[in-house]
Order: sequence, then structure tokens, then C-alpha cells
Amino acid sequence: MKILFVSMVSFENNTSATIQNKGIIKGLSSIGHEVDILTLRPDPNSFSFDDSINDIKDVIKDAYYIDIDKKYSALMSKKSMSMTQIENTAKVNILKLIKKNVRKFLKKIYEHTSIFDAQKINVKGVSNVNIDYSKYDFIISASDPKSSHLIVEKIIKENKLFKGKYIQYWGDPMYNDITRESDWRDVLVKHKEKRLLSLADKIVYASPLTLKIQKKTYPELAYKMDYANQVYINESYEQKGLEKVERVSSRITVGYFGAYDSSVRNIVPLYNAGKTADFNLNICGATDLSLPSINNVYIHGMLSYQQAVKMEKESNILICICNKRGTQIPGKLYYSTGYQKPIVVILDSEYKEELKEYLQSFKRFILCENEEGSIKEAIEKAKNQLAKRDFPISKNLTPEFMAQKILDIN
Repeated sequence: MKILFVSMVSFENNTSATIQNKGIIKGLSSIGHEVDILTLRPDPNSFSFDDSINDIKDVIKDAYYIDIDKKYSALMSKKSMSMTQIENTAKVNILKLIKKNVRKFLKKIYEHTSIFDAQKINVKGVSNVNIDYSKYDFIISASDPKSSHLIVEKIIKENKLFKGKYIQYWGDPMYNDITRESDWRDVLVKHKEKRLLSLADKIVYASPLTLKIQKKTYPELAYKMDYANQVYINESYEQKGLEKVERVSSRITVGYFGAYDSSVRNIVPLYNAGKTADFNLNICGATDLSLPSINNVYIHGMLSYQQAVKMEKESNILICICNKRGTQIPGKLYYSTGYQKPIVVILDSEYKEELKEYLQSFKRFILCENEEGSIKEAIEKAKNQLAKRDFPISKNLTPEFMAQKILDIN
């Protein structure tokens, strides 16, 4: 079948959404479908641009791009200048700083007055993309960002010849998103989400817990809701390409790779556990915290995709931290399962008991509480697994399983 995959995020953007989307694309291609993509045009000046992350070029047929709107370009975070550039262009640097602060201010205003992300500005650009939508059996839109679904809303409105099925994949919901502040926009958010969901022939969430809450929120649409958890996706993750990890007597390396904004995830217990432990701890990812590297704990900030993969491969044990609240499960937990090494999952949120029961079903993770002592105990258990010869991947964690589950429509 022919499938058009739609996302506001290009496959050159180093974001968790890109990794999620790669899993879907690779799964669809692997089970025999022909896949085209429609995304925002890649921008090398974007802060998150990283061409090395795009490894799906060989599995897609055609790529279509929506041009970036000038208004959005003004709000978009740009890459910083090098130190040499800064030293040689002091006046330009001052202007850059002013623009950066103005951009932050305007973006903050937008985020507190709109019910969608700033990428919504780009949606109208899809009208200028020349695509024969009638040739597709399926159109799949995937978020985040949630404006990805607005693209298909406009496509359906303007192209009556599309007779295929429309599927939405939601990394995070709208109304029940843990990062959304509850305010005067609640009624508007809920109304718009319901309208978007009504357009789809099938609605797929990334977590069974989110599915449960969404069915309660929109009971009249529950019949077409399902979930498909995220999966391992990168060829370098696959078991066949990795050496087995041997039990080591020397100091081991534990790695956390992912964003850890303090409003979403609590990394402090892990940080404290590492300071007095007999292992090296690497913490890599974007954050609002200013934790210093200390003793055997190394803070690296946000890395390029290739740097992160390299450090993941060099780690003996991988750590994933669940969100402080809500039902969403960090995608990194799934992406890590292709590695031949132990994975410690630090549970959190008011749904941690339900999360524990669900994650135990995979028989792949070492689970613990988000407390210093519990984390140390879990890492000790992980050390004892280092001599294990095989960490089998459940079929539920493969791209093929995810893709088939997304496509299955009753």
C-alpha cells in the first residue's frame, strides 16, 4: 500500500519526535509498504538541525516539504555562533543577543495565548505543495508537535479526492498533556482536540495508560482509539551489530541520555546516587538545571545524535527516568532496548504502579523508585546482569509490530 507520513518536524531535527517517527517509517517499509513523507523543510540554521540523524533516506520513496513561514522563522531557535565568530563580530553578536531575547519574549507570549505550538504558523504552506493525495491508501500524521495533525486537517479540507484512511499517532495528547498549563484555554483545547480526533479513522497513542485516560475524556470516540508503544529504531541499536557486554571488574559507566527539565523529570536522586557510587555516571541532555560535574558524575548537556549514540554504546548500563506526573512513557526507554546491556527504569508519577505493571510485562527492564537508595540497588542488580549473553527484544518492541498495530483498523 502507498502511505503518506506527515509531520511538522523534519527528519533532520534532533528531537525525540524524530526518533519516534523513524521507528514508524522503518516499520512501515519493513512490512512492505511504500512510504512518502511530508514535513517542514529542513533548516540548517535551526538549533536542533542534525543531518546525521536522518537515516531513512533509503526507505522512503518521495519527500515533500512545506516551506518555513517567515513569522515562524523569526520565533525559531537558531544555532549559536562559534567563539571565533563572536570575537570577530562583536557588534553582530550584540544584535544576535537582542534578537534572541526578543524571540524568547514573542515565543512566550505566543505560548500563553495560543492552544497550539508555534509551528502552526507553517500549516497554510501545505496548500503550495504539489501532491496527488488520491494515490494514497493511508495518510498518517504524527505528533509532537501537535500542529502536525493540523496539516492533514487542511489537506482533507482542500483535497476531496483523497479516499483513503486517515490515522493519527499522538506522542502526547492535547488536553491531558502533562506539560500543558491548565488555564482559561482549557475549554478551547478540549474542543479543538475533539474536532481533530473526529477527523481520524483511527487514533493511536504511545502508552496504554494515556489510551485509558483519553477514552474517559472522549468516550464517544473511544471505539477508534488504540495504542502502539514506541520501539527501538536505529540500525546501530540492533542486536546483530553489537558485541555482547562482559562482566567487568573495573569501574563501569552508567549513562542517562535524554532531556530532564525539572518540571518534567526529577534527575536529582540519580545525580546524588552517582556522587558517592563506585561507577562513572554520564548525564546528557537538555535541561533547565545547572548541575555541576562532580567526583565521578559528568554533566555533558545536549549532544549531537552521533555523539549520543557513541556514548550510549560505550556505556555499560543505561538509565531511563519516567515523568514526574502523567501517563506518558519516555520514548528513550523503548529506543534503548536494542542495546545488549541492562536498562534501569526509574519510576515516578501518580501512575507509577500502573507503569510498573505494564513495564514488567516486557521482562526487559530493572525497575526502581526515584530515590537514591533504590537507584543504587537497581544499578547493583544491573551490574550482575553484565555477564548475560543475550537481552532478547520482545516482538512488541520491534518497528514492524508498531507499524502493523498502527495500520490495523477494525
